[in-house]
Amino acid sequence: MRVLVTGATGFIGAWVVRALLDRDHEVVGTFRPGHVPPPDLASHTRFVGWPADLDDPLAIEALARQARVERAVHMAWYAEPTTYLSSPRNMDSLAMTATLARRLYEHGCQKIVGIGTCAEYAAKDRPQLETDPTDPRSLYGVCKRAAFLSMEALSAQEQKSFAWARIFHVHGPGDPPVRLIPSIVGLLRTGKPVELTDGTQVRDQLHVSDVGVAIAALAVSDANGVFNVCSGEPVTLRRVVEIVADVLGRADLLRFGGRPHRSGDAMYLAGDATRLRHLGWAPRFTLEEGLRNAVEATVS
Repeated sequence: MRVLVTGATGFIGAWVVRALLDRDHEVVGTFRPGHVPPPDLASHTRFVGWPADLDDPLAIEALARQARVERAVHMAWYAEPTTYLSSPRNMDSLAMTATLARRLYEHGCQKIVGIGTCAEYAAKDRPQLETDPTDPRSLYGVCKRAAFLSMEALSAQEQKSFAWARIFHVHGPGDPPVRLIPSIVGLLRTGKPVELTDGTQVRDQLHVSDVGVAIAALAVSDANGVFNVCSGEPVTLRRVVEIVADVLGRADLLRFGGRPHRSGDAMYLAGDATRLRHLGWAPRFTLEEGLRNAVEATVS
C-alpha cells in the first residue's frame, strides 16, 4: 500500500513512517524544505521524501496529483511547543488541512487519518471515551475540532474513509527540549533542586513509538471514526517525574509543592484505549520502560 505521511520528520511523524515501513508499505513523506529526514528513513528503499510547503495551495495540488497515494496520515500542523495552544497560526494549519483533504480525495486517496488531540474533550474526572462531549478551550483545540468536523463531513460526501486519532501525552526520543520530560531531565542533570507543583495532575503517557504504531495501524485498517491514542492507564505527574528522577538517581532534588499549578491546568486528562486495542494494537513499552528510554535518549 502507498501511504502519504505529512510532517514525516516530526517527533511523532517519523515514528508513523517507521511503523508503516516495518509493515512493508511504501511511504511518501512530506517535510518542509530545508528539513532532513532521519538517516534510517532517508536511506530506506520504500521511503519517498517529498519536500513541500503545505501552506502553499499549489504545492498541495502538486502533491495530491503526483504522489498517487491510496491512504494518508496528516501529521503536519503548527507545533511550536511553547506557543501552539494559543497561536493564531493554528488557523493556517486548519486552512491547510481542509485544502489537503479535499485535494487528496479528488485525486484518488481512499482514506485519510487526521490527527486530533485530547484538548478537544470537555473536562471529566475519569478516562475520556471517544463518545464523550467535546468542549475545547484553546485555539489549538478549537481548530483541531473544526478540522475533524470538516474532514468527517467531506469524507461522507465523497464516500471515502476517514479516521481521527486523538493523541494524549507522548514521551520518547526526539521530544523537544522544552517539553516536560526533557526539561526535567535537563534540570536534574544540573544537580540543583527542581521546584514542582504537588504533581497531583493526572495524565496518560505513551511512548512515541507506540503512538506511531497505533496511527499506522489506523491508516492501513478499514476502521473509521474517532480513536483515542493513549495507554489507557492514568498516572499522576508526580509519579512520572519520580520515575524520571529514579532513572537518573536524583530523586533527592525533587521539591513537590514548591510552585503553584498553572492557571487553567486540567487536573485530570486521560483516555480510554479500548477502541484502539480492538484493532489488535497494544503498547510495547510499559510506563517505566518508556520513560527510561526517553531519559536515556535525552542529550545531556
